[in-house]
Amino acid sequence: MQHILEPARQTPVIHRTQVLVIGSGPGGLAAALAAARTGAEVTLLERFGCFGGNITVVGVEGMHWYRHEQTVESNGIAREFEERAKEMGAAVPESQSLSHEIDSEGFKLVADTLVAEAGVTPMLHRQFVAPIIEGNRITGIITESKAGREAILAKRVIDATGDADIAAR
Repeated sequence: MQHILEPARQTPVIHRTQVLVIGSGPGGLAAALAAARTGAEVTLLERFGCFGGNITVVGVEGMHWYRHEQTVESNGIAREFEERAKEMGAAVPESQSLSHEIDSEGFKLVADTLVAEAGVTPMLHRQFVAPIIEGNRITGIITESKAGREAILAKRVIDATGDADIAAR
């Protein structure tokens, strides 16, 4: 296999935060909101141009099993997604249950609203490239975007990529 030797480079640190959540699907969005609601300074990083992951990018219409009369509901932030989507006109009743189908386009606005209300710092259009590791701890990440290669440092990093991209590297 042929290899290319890249020159050494200095990567600017563009942001520091207490909690950095990478990936804004249902799990990452919930993690960011939960951390921010406890008072932590939170940054939510997403490679695409909208938050919501499988809800907005793929079009998955919900996060739970469909509810019926005898369903024991877990509630929590995932249920809040559905309720807020209903309030904002981004969900319709599901035909075979008591659940509501979330509209993928409408949920983009719902997710933006939830992120803003929680005081989470949004960072879109940034692709995770590599973890920054000190000892045995991940202390940040390297990203790439149209702005170039950049570093973001954090006291805690949550891998919500769906594929464990940070943990795998």
